[in-house]
Amino acid sequence: MTASADISRPVGVPRALSFAFVLGAFALGTSENVIAGILPRLSAAFDVHVSDVGLLVTAYAGTAVIAGPVLALLTARVPLRAITIVAVTLYAAGTVLAIVAPTYAVLLAARVATGAMHTSVLVAFMLTALRLARVGERGRTVGRITLGLGVATVIGVPIGNALSETLGWRWAFVPVAVLIGVTLLIVLAAFPDDRTPRGESGWRSLRVLTRGPVIGGVAMTAMAGLGAMTLLAFAVPFLTDTGISDRAVAPVLLIYGGACLAGNILGGRLTDHSLGRALILTLGGTGLALLVAGLIGGSAIGAVAGLVLVGITYFSTFPPLNTWIAASADGIAPDIALAVNSSAFNIGIAIAGWVGGATLAAGHCTARLPFLGVGALIIAVVISILLSHSRNASAADESDAA
Repeated sequence: MTASADISRPVGVPRALSFAFVLGAFALGTSENVIAGILPRLSAAFDVHVSDVGLLVTAYAGTAVIAGPVLALLTARVPLRAITIVAVTLYAAGTVLAIVAPTYAVLLAARVATGAMHTSVLVAFMLTALRLARVGERGRTVGRITLGLGVATVIGVPIGNALSETLGWRWAFVPVAVLIGVTLLIVLAAFPDDRTPRGESGWRSLRVLTRGPVIGGVAMTAMAGLGAMTLLAFAVPFLTDTGISDRAVAPVLLIYGGACLAGNILGGRLTDHSLGRALILTLGGTGLALLVAGLIGGSAIGAVAGLVLVGITYFSTFPPLNTWIAASADGIAPDIALAVNSSAFNIGIAIAGWVGGATLAAGHCTARLPFLGVGALIIAVVISILLSHSRNASAADESDAA
C-alpha cells in the first residue's frame, strides 16, 4: 500500500522518504562525478585514449541537459510516483550495466542511460518534497536533497576512487548500485500516490519559460554555477600551486566539504526565513567570497580559507534557487522549470570549466581563477534584487487591492 498526500494540508516529508531522497541524491551525485577520477584506469582497461574516455563524462552531463526538459514535457500528466519508480529503476539498471560493461561502447551506453534519468529523478524528489513540506520548511526540505549531492562530492567520490584503486574500476559503481537499489525499495514502499495535476501539459506548459521570475531564476542558477565553478572545478591546483602537498589535499578537501554542507544547511534556513532576501544574501556572499579568495589565494592559508568561504556561500545558494524556481512555476509547469534550471546549472559548470581551463592554458596562475567568476555573480545579484523588488511590489499591490 502506498502513502497518499493531501497537499492542501502538508504534514511534512516522512522520515523514510526523506532518507530515500537524500540517499538517491547522494547516489546520483557520486555516479555523475566519480568517473573523472578513474579515467586513467578506464583508458587502460579498454585500451582507449584517455581523451576519448573523457566522453563518458560528457555523455552523462550532455544527456542530462537535453533529456531532463524533454522528459519533463512528455511526462507532465504522469503521476510523480510512476515517474520516480520508472526513472530510479532505469537508473539502477544503467548502473548495473556500467558495472558489467564488457566494452567501452557498452559503458558509454550505460552513461547515456543514467544521464537521461538524472534530472527526472531529482525533479520528482524536489517536487514531492516541496508538496509535503510543512509551512515555513520548504527551504530546509529542498536543502536536504541538495545536501545529498554535496555529500556525494565530499564522501562518495573519494570512496568510489578508493575502491577502484584497490579492487578495480568496476567497484567505483558498486556503491552507487547498492544505494540506488535501497532508494528504489523505499520509494516503492513510501512514495505518495498523489495524482493531483502539477500544472498544464503539452506545448502550453512551455509558457512557463516566458515567466520573468522563472527565466530570472534560471539565469541566476547559470551565473552562480559559472561564477563559483571557475574556482571550484580547479580546487586541487588552486591549493597545490601555493605549496600545499598532495598528501595534504585530501584533508583540506574534507574541510571544504564540511563547509559546503554547512552552507547548504544555512541556505535552507535563510530560505525559510525570507526567500527573496536569501537569494540576495547567498548570491552576494558567493561573489564576495570569490573576491576574497582571489585576494588571499596566493598563500597556502589564504587558499584554504578562500576555498572554504566559496564552498559555504555557493552551496548556500542551492535551496533558495530551487525553491524560487518551483514557487515561480507553481500551477503551470514546475517540473519543466526545475528541469531547465538543472540544465542551466550544468551548462554554467561546463562554461566555467572551459573558461578556467583556457585561462590556465594561457599561462595565468590559479590564484587569478576566483576573479573570473565575480562578474557572473554580480549579474546574479542584480537579477535577484530586481526579482525580489518585483515580487514585493506585486505582493503590496495585492494587499492594497484586498
